[in-house]
Amino acid sequence: MRMFTLASCALYFLTGLTSISIGSVMPQLLNHYHVSYTIGGQLIFTGALGFLAGVVIASYLNSRFQPKPLLTLSSLIIACAQAGIFLLPPFPVFMGLYFMNSMGSATIGVVVATMIIEVFVGRQAVAMSYLEVSFGLGALTMPILASFFIALDIWRFLFIITTVLAVLLAFVWTKISYSKHNVNTSERLDAAGNSENRPPEAGKKWVMLGLFALIVFLYGGLEGSLNNFMSSIFSIYLGSVAYYASISIGVFWAAMVVGRAATGFIIRKVTYSRYLLTNIIGAIISLVLFIILRNVATGYFFVATLGLMMSGIYSITLVYANYSIPNSAHLVTPVIAGLSGLGSAVFPAFTGFAIDHAGMLWTLWYIVSIAFSYFIFLVVINQVKRGDSISWLHLFKRHHIRLAFATRRSRFK
Repeated sequence: MRMFTLASCALYFLTGLTSISIGSVMPQLLNHYHVSYTIGGQLIFTGALGFLAGVVIASYLNSRFQPKPLLTLSSLIIACAQAGIFLLPPFPVFMGLYFMNSMGSATIGVVVATMIIEVFVGRQAVAMSYLEVSFGLGALTMPILASFFIALDIWRFLFIITTVLAVLLAFVWTKISYSKHNVNTSERLDAAGNSENRPPEAGKKWVMLGLFALIVFLYGGLEGSLNNFMSSIFSIYLGSVAYYASISIGVFWAAMVVGRAATGFIIRKVTYSRYLLTNIIGAIISLVLFIILRNVATGYFFVATLGLMMSGIYSITLVYANYSIPNSAHLVTPVIAGLSGLGSAVFPAFTGFAIDHAGMLWTLWYIVSIAFSYFIFLVVINQVKRGDSISWLHLFKRHHIRLAFATRRSRFK
C-alpha cells in the first residue's frame, strides 16, 4: 500500500501545482494578452466552473467505473490542458483549456479522496492529512518556481513541468494496485476511529449531509477570500508595500503545510469534532487580533497562526462527514468537494465587491463572520449527531430528498 499512498500524494501534489499555476504568472499572462484584471477574474471564475463540472462528472463516473482509468484519464486531461496553455493560444481557447485543467483536478480530488476514505477505514484523517500536505507543498512550490522562471523571462515553460509530471503520473497509475484488505491494521487509528459509529436515521442523514455541505461551503469561501485577497489586505489595511504584501501568501501557505503535517499526529489524540471546534475558534481569534492590532509585524504572525488553524479544517470536515454518515463515501465526498469549490468561487466575488464598496475594515469583519458562521453550524452538527431534539428534523423524515449521486457497493475486493 505504500506505492498506492505515494501515488495518491503525487496526484495531490500535481493538483496543488496546477491550482496555483495561473495565479503565479497572472501579471505576465494579462500583459501577454493585453487584458485587464477584470478579465483575469473571469479566467479564475472559469476555472471554478470547471472544478464544479469536474466534481459532478467525477461523482457520476466514480460510481460506475474503476478509479485507476479515471485517474489516468484525468492526468492526461491535465497534461493536454497544461501543454495547450504553454502554447499561449487565443484567449478564448486559453480559457477553455483552463476549464479542462480544473475539471481534471476536481476529478482527481474526488476519486482519490473517495479511495482513501474507503481503504483506510478508521485512519481516514491521518491518510487525508498526507494528501493535504502534498497539495500544500504543490501550492507552495509553484510560486517559488514561477518567480525563478519569471526572472529568466521563460515563465511560459512553467507549464512544461506540470505537463511532464501529469504524463508520468498517468503512466504510474496504470501500474498501481491496491486493496483495503492489504492495509496495515497495526497502525494507530484516528481518535474517533477507535469508537463504534452507527449510521444515522434516514431523515437525519439528509439533515447531517445538508449541514456538512453548508459548513464546507462556508470554509471554501473563507479560504478562497484569504487566498485571493491576502496581499490586498496587507497593502490596503496595513499599508505594506507590494513586495512585502505578497510574502503574506507564502507565509500563509507555509503555515498550512506545517499544520497539515501536524494534523496526522494530532487527530490520533482528539476527536474530529473537538479538532474542528478548536481550530475554527483559533482561526477566528487570529483574524480578530489581526484586525484589532493592525500592525505589519504582528500581521505576519497572525497570518501564520491563521494558516496553522485552518490547515486541516477541510480534510477533517470531509472525514467527519463520512464518519457521521458511514458507508456513503460516493455520496458524501463529491457533495463536500463540490460545495467547497462553489464557496471558493462565490464568496471571493462578494469579498471583492465589499472591498470596493464598504472598505477593507468592514470586509475583514465580513470574513470573520464567515468563520463564525462555520463555528455556529459546526455546533449544530454536534448537537444533531448527539441526538439532541431539533423540531424541524421531523420534516425531513417525511420528505426524503434523493440526490443524483447514488452509493454503490465497494469496489475493493
